[in-house]
Amino acid sequence: EYPLEEIPAFAALDTDAPVDATTWEDLEMDRVFRRVNSCQSAVGEQVLYWQLHRLEPMPQWEGLLSHLQANPKEREELWFLLARMGKRRSHYGLPNFLFCPVEVSLSLGALYPLFALLPLAGILLLPWNLWAGGSVILCALGWNLVLYYLGKSRIQGDLEHLRSFSALLWVAEELGKTCSFPPVQQKLRQASQAFHGMKGRLAVLGPRGSSELELLQEYFHILTLRDLRLYRKAMASIQAHPQELRLLFETVGLVDAAVSTLSFRATLPAWCPPAFSAGNALECTGLFHPLLHKPVANSGKLEKDVLLTGSNASGKSTFLKALAVNAILGQSLLTCAAEGYSFPQGLVVTSMAVRDDITAGESYFMAEVRSLKRLTDAARTGSCLLFIDEILRGTNTGERIRASRAILEYLAGKNCIPLIASHDKELTVLLDRLYDNYHFSEEMGEGDISFSYKIVKGPATSQNAVKLLKIAGFPEEILEKCEETDETLEKSM
Repeated sequence: EYPLEEIPAFAALDTDAPVDATTWEDLEMDRVFRRVNSCQSAVGEQVLYWQLHRLEPMPQWEGLLSHLQANPKEREELWFLLARMGKRRSHYGLPNFLFCPVEVSLSLGALYPLFALLPLAGILLLPWNLWAGGSVILCALGWNLVLYYLGKSRIQGDLEHLRSFSALLWVAEELGKTCSFPPVQQKLRQASQAFHGMKGRLAVLGPRGSSELELLQEYFHILTLRDLRLYRKAMASIQAHPQELRLLFETVGLVDAAVSTLSFRATLPAWCPPAFSAGNALECTGLFHPLLHKPVANSGKLEKDVLLTGSNASGKSTFLKALAVNAILGQSLLTCAAEGYSFPQGLVVTSMAVRDDITAGESYFMAEVRSLKRLTDAARTGSCLLFIDEILRGTNTGERIRASRAILEYLAGKNCIPLIASHDKELTVLLDRLYDNYHFSEEMGEGDISFSYKIVKGPATSQNAVKLLKIAGFPEEILEKCEETDETLEKSM
């Protein structure tokens, strides 16, 4: 199992990603990522995770997908190359190491080349003065031994990352030879030139064994401070080429993410590229949620803002999530779990799984208010898709309906598409001019309820909360009370 907590490191560098943290959590996008992800390298996973936070594909994404789809043998070779790089834990630390480099200050680091020559100076002195040459060699050995182990203890973690960087350079070179898609070749060639020759030198930083030859190699590195000198050179090169580093990392990850996306497409019952429409309308054919094992597909043309009502567990929330998740997948990976999906390109913002925050002293209602404020802010920025599940459920019925009406009227006047799920039937009447009404319903049996999970035009006309209590086995006295007409409650509503 890959370490999901470390995968977001590259995406975290992009502080202005269009898909914000709340929308990501509302839509359970970590689970969606797991569903899409079959990357063979840590770099590929991190780039794919970052890509899912963006609402535009990477450059040459569509062309690369088409190229790999048409060349299965090449795709398989790339898959094996990326698998050889693998998912070592140190690989997941590369984004912070490469793109936020902090070089460890090594005492007397600038003099390391001079200290490395001291043993050679002692050897050269031996024919002239055996005692002086031997003394220089022994002193150099002792001095460099202290410097080596003190310095190496401070940079051990960075040396692990440099080994990972060496693996990245290696796979970039091999991908450039194997992938025949010209833009990828050009990018890898351009990025690799900045680090020409470094791959071979960094390879010697790897752990050494216990054979006589390897022990001699270790002693030589100690005498010449090779690892410490190589570390300083590598860090200087990394700090001098930030653009090439980014291009290298993204391009290797791009190839891995593309192979993973094609695998994801192959596992779906149906998929399509998105069609980006100019107006504020959605149209889908056979659309479903990619996380469901036996999904029920929905089709329809939503030409106005949508108010969605319906019974509990009838499929309202799942349908909204299917629309939102596929809008993200469509814009980021050019892949929708549908036979056809047309929508305007833009932000996807949700207010669904609202939670209170005890540690911050924030009530559920205040958390919901903050979540909804994100949507009103997004509505002012331009074309966007806004999804709300059970608007303002954290307050009393009267205030909820008044405030919901005001918010939804405001959103209806903006260049966006609000899609709202609610149990408040009053809103279907109050907002009838601005919103099209749709619903999900159920069929009541003697001892059970069945759902079609199909969207239907018009407002909901049925309720099933009491029926669900009965099926769950609640005591009769509770069920009888539920059926009674409470005049006081009706007047308050």
